[in-house]
Amino acid sequence: MAATKTPPPDAGLPTTPAPGATRSRDGEATRATILAAARAAFDEKGYAQTSLREIARNAGVRPSLIVHFYGSKAGLLAATVEWPFDPDTVVSQVLSQGPDHIGERLADVFLQTWEEDGRPNTALTLLHAACERPEAATLMRELFTTCVVDPIVTAIAPERAELRASLVASHLLGLHVGRYLLNFDAIAEADADLRKQALASAIQHMCTGPLW
Repeated sequence: MAATKTPPPDAGLPTTPAPGATRSRDGEATRATILAAARAAFDEKGYAQTSLREIARNAGVRPSLIVHFYGSKAGLLAATVEWPFDPDTVVSQVLSQGPDHIGERLADVFLQTWEEDGRPNTALTLLHAACERPEAATLMRELFTTCVVDPIVTAIAPERAELRASLVASHLLGLHVGRYLLNFDAIAEADADLRKQALASAIQHMCTGPLW
């Protein structure tokens, strides 16, 4: 007669998730709640008029937790629109070597961000959304100009900084629109280094050159 196997003591009992898995799910749920609260606040009041404290209150968390997850309000805005880089990191990197060749560094950052293996990434999706929805256009403008270009230009060229920043942002976005939305063949077929140098030269003048 075959021996009867005794089932293990916990056989048939529901398994308890590992503590790490539970924390991971809780963290994801908290992030989702924070992002939902941030999107609602940014849509209603705009970036400048929205505080981290207000977002934290609406999400039911401490402001320090938002900073822990996203670093800053700019980082939170980037997450809400799924921008493919952290604004604070880019500003720090671009400014780290002073005004010389700042056009080249800015062009480098954005061309690398926009293109992966010759294809546009999420930036193009965001541009489409900005063309279709006013609130998306506002968020993208505030992220792109207020959180990235404006701090860089203001730090190196305080004279007419707002105009310079708007010109730089328009030029960066304009190249992307011309290549991927309007499909200008000459831009698409140009050598990548030529595109970069042309963009860098124009940006350098807008940042540090005389404004007519």
